[in-house]
Amino acid sequence: MKKILAFISIISIVGVLASCGKEEANTESKPKTCEQIGPCKTALKYATYYNQGAKDKVYDMELEGENNKSYTSKEEAIGAIEDKYKKLKDKKIKKYAALEYEVSPGETYIYKFEFPDLITGEKTEMKMKIEKTDNNSFGVSQYYVPVPNSDITVGGKIVDYKTYYSKGLTQKEKEELTPLPIEE
Repeated sequence: MKKILAFISIISIVGVLASCGKEEANTESKPKTCEQIGPCKTALKYATYYNQGAKDKVYDMELEGENNKSYTSKEEAIGAIEDKYKKLKDKKIKKYAALEYEVSPGETYIYKFEFPDLITGEKTEMKMKIEKTDNNSFGVSQYYVPVPNSDITVGGKIVDYKTYYSKGLTQKEKEELTPLPIEE
C-alpha cells in the first residue's frame, strides 16, 4: 500500500512539474486611470472646481503669467464665486472621458475632457494645458478657444494621445463622452 501511495505521489509531482511553464505569465499592468496620473488628476480637479463655480480654487490652480489667470486677483476670484457652489461643493465629476496629449514628458500636457455638467447633466467640454511648475506641482491654463495644432506638435508632428475614462462607464457612455481629437 505504501508503494502505491508513493507511486501516485511521484506521478502527481511529475504532472505538476510538467505543467509548469505552459502558460505565459501576465506581467502587463492594468491601464491606469486619470486619477492615478498627476497631471490628469490635476486637470480633473480643475474641471471639477470650474464646473462647481469655485472660482477661488480655480484661480489658485492656474499658472502665473499673462493670460493664464482667469481673474486679476484672488479677491476678485473670491467675489466671483457662483451661487451654485453652495449646492455643488461636495459633488465631483464622476463620469468623464479625457484625451491626453503628452507634449513634453513629465512637463507639459494638453487635455480635452468631456463630462456631464454637475447641474444640467448636459455634455460639457473643457480643454486645458497642464504644466509642471517650479515647485514640482502642476498648474493649469484653460483654452477658451480651439487648441492650436502648434500646442500639440513636437518636431513638426502632432503627438499621439491617450484616452482615459472614469471607472464604471458602459460602452454606450464611453461612446457618448469620448471627445473628438484636438487636431483639425
